[in-house]
Formats: sequence, C-alpha cells, structure tokens
Amino acid sequence: MGALSNIDPTAVAVWASAVVLFALIAVLRAVFKLNFSLLTVLALGLGIALSLVFDGQVDSLNLLGNIYINLITALVAPLIFVSIISSITYVGSLKKLRSIGLRSVGWLLLTNLIAIVMTLGVAIPLHIGSGVKLVDDESTAGFLTSQTAPLDQVILNFFPKNIVGDLSGNRVVPIIITATVLAIAIVSVGRQKDVSIVKRFFEQTKDVIYKAVGYVVELTPYAVVVLGATSTAATTSKADALLALLSILVLGFVLNIIQAFVVNGLLLKFVAHVPPLTFFKAVLPAQATAFATQSSVATLPLSIRQLGTVGVGADVANFTTPIGTTIGMPGCAGVWPMLSAVFTINALGLGYSPASYVALAVIGLLSSIGTAGVPGTAIVTATTVFTAVGLPVQLLVPLVPVSNIVGMPSTMANVSAAVTCAAIVSRQTGEFDEGVLDSARAGRHRHRAGVVVSPAGGAVAAPVVPVAAPLGAVGVAASVVASPVAAGVGAAHKPVQPGFAVTSGLSLTLHQSTLRVQADDAPVPVGACGISAHAATAKAA
Repeated sequence: MGALSNIDPTAVAVWASAVVLFALIAVLRAVFKLNFSLLTVLALGLGIALSLVFDGQVDSLNLLGNIYINLITALVAPLIFVSIISSITYVGSLKKLRSIGLRSVGWLLLTNLIAIVMTLGVAIPLHIGSGVKLVDDESTAGFLTSQTAPLDQVILNFFPKNIVGDLSGNRVVPIIITATVLAIAIVSVGRQKDVSIVKRFFEQTKDVIYKAVGYVVELTPYAVVVLGATSTAATTSKADALLALLSILVLGFVLNIIQAFVVNGLLLKFVAHVPPLTFFKAVLPAQATAFATQSSVATLPLSIRQLGTVGVGADVANFTTPIGTTIGMPGCAGVWPMLSAVFTINALGLGYSPASYVALAVIGLLSSIGTAGVPGTAIVTATTVFTAVGLPVQLLVPLVPVSNIVGMPSTMANVSAAVTCAAIVSRQTGEFDEGVLDSARAGRHRHRAGVVVSPAGGAVAAPVVPVAAPLGAVGVAASVVASPVAAGVGAAHKPVQPGFAVTSGLSLTLHQSTLRVQADDAPVPVGACGISAHAATAKAA
C-alpha cells in the first residue's frame, strides 16, 4: 500500500492518454494510410490538446521526449560526416564542390539578412517596447554573458581540434570541415591510385546510417505528441508573466511565420522555380518537428530525408542542410536578436540613428555564423548582439521566457530557410530532379496507390513514389542496370529496359541516364540509400 501511495494518479492518467493517442496514430497510419506530413501535424495538435486537458501537468512525458531527441541527435554527427564524404567523393569535382559550398553559404546568409531587414522595418515604425519598464537583473545577466565567446574564440571554434570530441559534441562546423578535407584528399589520391575500397566503405556506411535514421524518423509522429504537450505546458505556465510582453511575443510569432512561408515561398517560386505549396507539403514533417523540438540539429535527419521527395540532389541536401544548422538561421539569429534590440532600445528611450541600425544589422548578420542549432540559441545570439553594440545584457533577462516560446516558430523558420536554400542551390547547380518534383506536384510521392504500365500492356500495381539517382550513385548501383535482373525477382534474365516492369512492388525505368525506382517505402532518404538492397531482395507478388 505504501508503494502505491507514491504513484501520481495524474501522471498515470497522462501516460494512459498518451498511449491511447499513440494507438490512434498507429491506426491512422496502418489502416487509413494517412499522409506522413498530415500525421505529424495532427500529432502536434493532439499533443497540444493533451497538455490543455491536463492543465499542463504533463512533466512525466519529458522522459519520452528526451529519449527521442537523444536518439535522433546521436545520429546527426555521423550522418553529416559520412554524407559529406560520400557526396563529395561521388561528385568528384572540386570545382563543383566550390560552387555548392559558396552558393550554400551565400544563400543562407541572404535569408538571414532578409529576416534582419524585415524585422527592423517592422519593429522600428511600431516603436516596439516603448513605455515598457525592464528589470535590471545583473546576476542572471552574468550567466547570459558567460554563454557568449570573444570573436577570436568563435573563429577558432570553427576549426576541428579533436574529431572524436567534435563528433561527440555535435559541433557541426568542425565536422563539416574535417569531412570536406578528408573527402578532397580521397578524390585527389584517387587520381593516382585505386581508392574504390575507401569510397565503398563510406557509401555503405552512409546506407547503414540512413537506415538507422529511417527507424528513428518513423517514431516522429509519436514523439511530436509528447514534445507538443510538454512545449505547450511550458508555454502556458509562463502566460501570466508574459502579458506585459505580449507585443514582442506576438510580433515574434508573426515575423517568423512570414519568414518561414512567405519569404521562403517567394524564393522557391522565383529563384528555385519550385511550387511553394508542393515544397512545403513535402517538408512539413521537418517544420512541425522543428516547432516542437526547438532544435535544427535534431530535425536535420528529417529535413534531409524530406528534401529527397521533391527532387533536391543528394550531394546538395547532404551539404547545404547541415550548414544551415549553424549559418544563417533567420529565426534565432535574425528575427529574435533584432526584435530584442529594438525592444530594448525603445524601452530605454535611446536615440538610435539610421547608421546605428545599419551597424546593428551587420553585427546581427555576422553573429549568425557559427550559431548552434539547439534550444536556447536565440537568447545566446541576442546576448552576443547586445554585447557587441553595447546594450545592457541584463535587460535581456525578462525576455528569456518570451525567447523560449518564440523559439518554436524561430526554429521552424531556421529549418525552412535551410531546406529552401538547398532547393535553390540544387536548382542552380543542375542537381534538381524534375521527375521527382512532378510526382510530388501530382501528390503521388507518399501514397501507395497507383499503377505503372509496362510496354507489354500489362498493368502492374505499384506505388508512385519515384526516387531518382544518377547511374552508379550510392544506393542504386550501376550493376542493377548493366546486369540481368536479380534472381528471385521472378523475371527472365533480361537487362532492364525503359519502362520494363520488374515486379508488382518495384518498377525501373531509364530516362536520360537516370535510373528511376518506384518502390514500396515512402519517403526514402535523399540519395535513395537502401534502394539497391530493396531491389535485390524484392519478391514477385
């Protein structure tokens, strides 16, 4: 009886309710074949409702949320490392690598500059913060200041010191630099010696990691229920204290949503030449997960995976998206620091000239380089900006609760910018697959329903989930095309011909030197990792 008296009835009810919601998601997924994007957004809504029903007393669910974040974060460093090496060694062109790298950094910084200019253009005329009295808390300010670093230390931290430590600490920039240097070395040595074994090692390792990522990503809708509930509980618990800061809270949400969808939508339409609605439907799971986790890094595997469903090239997705977790970040390093600065300037009654605001914008842009894509980044970036322009850091203290809440749409804006820049770079470097985009535009890329017709006239039931990769690319071996169809598929030993239906669950078509695979699993990671294994083991219906 004594042991039972320690059980919290509310926690038991919360867990029981969560299990019921998990079962509901499983049914919607297995029986009704609900779209993965819709399922993730629905899960977020269910999580919010769960928190409201139990009046925010859902702390017991933190365990499940933390387990999911730990699992997916654990895969981030090896994912970045092997993906970049595999992509660069496959590309094999340092000129092309420079093009992808420079374009990636340029577009990521440009999205942040747009966010900075937009925020200043809205916040200054509205006189946000005027008449508000801010609390001067020097003790907490000392903690905030301790989270920043001098410029020379920031630059030093860009470069690898201990690859094992960088991998264990998920330090994105050093990992990218190490992987890039190693990949360039492999390409250079490959001009004189056979390095196929090394390349094959990283290619197969990438396949394995992507498969592991796929397992964890499948848990996303369930995790979003939990993360949505706990995030909502944290938000509602601070509601009373936020009434005086309602203006900056609302403006932070509005500006981040505009940045995430309107600004990026225009870039997609006029620069990447991609239908914004189609694109946002594809990356919606990544956006919803970013909103719930407040971590661009934790969302990275899902961001890369979803990009493959709209035709973004594997090498670009694997290179640009990780950089987007530490450079640019218009939500946490653009909107929030500028909003906080204008709010504080007006609250103190300081007379800032246009030149001063230009300097503020430049500092804000520079501070976005090397920003960590983890929860709490926005307040740390704001502290860096305040320190650089001489604003009292202690006046950021009352804005911390607001920052924690605005961090949700801010992270969504960060992830949206990263995937948008990947689409732009992919388009500009000729790595975009129009066939995959056309299928996504038609709404076929996640549904199992569909028919593929063979040249013989027979209708073969097959999902319309196209994944394209150049011949010989990782995951779709050139031998699949050059050699007879694998034994066990049930077909005679014939080379794959354009439009030839291999099996009821798999069809292969050749189109402009591209092997197009339509398989049962959707969506698959960028680069079509795992498709070759799937083709080799497919069974006839």
